[in-house]
Amino acid sequence: MEQLKQEIDTLEFIDYTKSAKKTFFKINVTRKEANRYPLFCNQLILFTKVINQTSNAIKKKSTSIIAMGIQHELAELLEMMRQVWHMTYRKEIDGEKVPNADKIFSIYEQHTDIIVKGHREVLFGHKINLAAGKSNLVLNCQVVRGNPSDISLYQPTIDNIIQNYDIIPRDSTTDGGYASLANRTHAQNAGIVNIVFNKVVGSMKNIVSSLNMETRLKKWRSAMEAIISNIKRGFNIRTCNWKGWEHFQAKVIWSVLAYNFRVMTGLILEKLTPDPLLG
Repeated sequence: MEQLKQEIDTLEFIDYTKSAKKTFFKINVTRKEANRYPLFCNQLILFTKVINQTSNAIKKKSTSIIAMGIQHELAELLEMMRQVWHMTYRKEIDGEKVPNADKIFSIYEQHTDIIVKGHREVLFGHKINLAAGKSNLVLNCQVVRGNPSDISLYQPTIDNIIQNYDIIPRDSTTDGGYASLANRTHAQNAGIVNIVFNKVVGSMKNIVSSLNMETRLKKWRSAMEAIISNIKRGFNIRTCNWKGWEHFQAKVIWSVLAYNFRVMTGLILEKLTPDPLLG
């Protein structure tokens, strides 16, 4: 708004930043719901004034290209402001449980999802589901929206592997989060012989040809952590600075491809290097 005022002399507005920060601080240090309610009411009233000011600023006529550019950006922000107002009113005033699909977690990257895994720290971004083979090459990569459970990702992964490579894996080993009777049955029906989940619940048991095979597969599963760590750190996938949902997916896919190229190069060089024991 300050930038727009420099282009349009007739524009008048009130900066509510200081008042909003004071109320924001009080909300964060107030624990009782009864005491938070009037604070949210005040903040929403303040927010309504900001929305109205922004709406009026967008309607101001100007011949300045810079002003029109700023007004275009404000128009995009205005839609998000209204959405934030409504989701806050629904949650804090009406007491409604607002679904994540109706929320905005970032005004800069609106596609951002919230990721909650057990009692661990809440993260913002997107869940990535990876599958790797014996060669340590990543065979399947999914960038999924929302926060689906690992259980729901198992069957599509198995189907993708079989369809894309036209081969049925002999073995399957995963984290305990993928474990379910339905997933075990799906893998069994697909023709997989050894089906191992790192942790099983209740009376459910892994399907393996021997106890030794189960132990080996559980140990091999831990290698997946090294692959994930390699991609995260080696290709800076922990933080994505590529703008937009499409670019986010591209960043992930290109990082996985680059990792695979590096693994394949290592395997080729290993075969080309003469064995010193053979002279």
